[in-house]
Amino acid sequence: MVILHLATIWNDMFNGISVAVPRHVLSQKEFATVAIINVNGKKINALAEYPELQITCEMPVCFNKLPEPFRKPDLVIFHECYRREYLQISRELKRNNIPYVIMPHGELRREAQKKKWLKKKIANLLLFRSFTEQALAIQCLSEDEKNSTYFGKNRFVGTNGIEMPQQCKETFSEKGVKFLYIGRYEWRVKGFDLLFAGIRQEAAFLREHGCKFYMYGPDIKGRFAQVTDLIKKYEVEDLIELNHEISGEEKIKTLLSADIFIQTSRHEGMPMGILEAMSYGLPCLVTEGTALGKQIEEANAGWDAGRKAQSIAKAICCAVEQREEWKIKGENGRRYVADHYEWGLVSEKTVETYQKLLSR
Repeated sequence: MVILHLATIWNDMFNGISVAVPRHVLSQKEFATVAIINVNGKKINALAEYPELQITCEMPVCFNKLPEPFRKPDLVIFHECYRREYLQISRELKRNNIPYVIMPHGELRREAQKKKWLKKKIANLLLFRSFTEQALAIQCLSEDEKNSTYFGKNRFVGTNGIEMPQQCKETFSEKGVKFLYIGRYEWRVKGFDLLFAGIRQEAAFLREHGCKFYMYGPDIKGRFAQVTDLIKKYEVEDLIELNHEISGEEKIKTLLSADIFIQTSRHEGMPMGILEAMSYGLPCLVTEGTALGKQIEEANAGWDAGRKAQSIAKAICCAVEQREEWKIKGENGRRYVADHYEWGLVSEKTVETYQKLLSR
């Protein structure tokens, strides 16, 4: 089976597309003949050791000029939806009878459609509705995303994965609690207002128990200052420490020094940060919007914090009081992602789904 991926990769390690898409390509090469075209023309750093997986060409893609066997692949995967370059490429695919799948990475969720809703409504009506309707299927990252997506004739779940690290969390704090968030500072999507309101609601309890929330992320479009202002608004400056982005060994060290990973997103596709934290054996406190709340609760790998500030506050207090369960929950989480989200398992299942779709 020949699979060609199309994406826009900016080599930003805090961008889900830049992190996840190269991993899809790398792991799928074990089950299919695969390559990727980066629409912006940049070399993908994560694939630097595999130049054979990257195809460089001018836009729009002229398939007759691509190297074999990608002149007529069995399937093309578009990562994200709202790219004008994709419209002309999809028309050429239709002319050449080449099927394609769209992996919107959460863009087509009901919640995401509310952001800049008028602009998206017009774009859908004039341009992108036919693009999604003519797709062989829409690939969603979770059941939650699938259930809240109304585009496309067929939808299926083909999730992100994780590479299991050798290191894992061994010991936890004997005093105090280190909560950790690593990700983007898009405060509304990530639900920071809900988190900070929950922290303020139980501020006395959290101070009494020596709790501290450590946050790490890149300063993009002034969001660091926005989150700083939000912390001041909720009067929880002493409980939250805001930091710039970390990566590599520093990131691993920070993960292993924390007690609980926390993410309170309003909506997500499949958050890599949570999967990574679970792979290191950290118990996780997450909202339903992360698409992992129910799974984490059922696996006894952490706490499902619902969707509101009050339920987040309650879950935080519960987590603090269950210190004796942290290690067990962390071990359960590590085992759960190994059994369900390891990249080899994820890609084998995804390629099998592609083959079933094509056989129809």
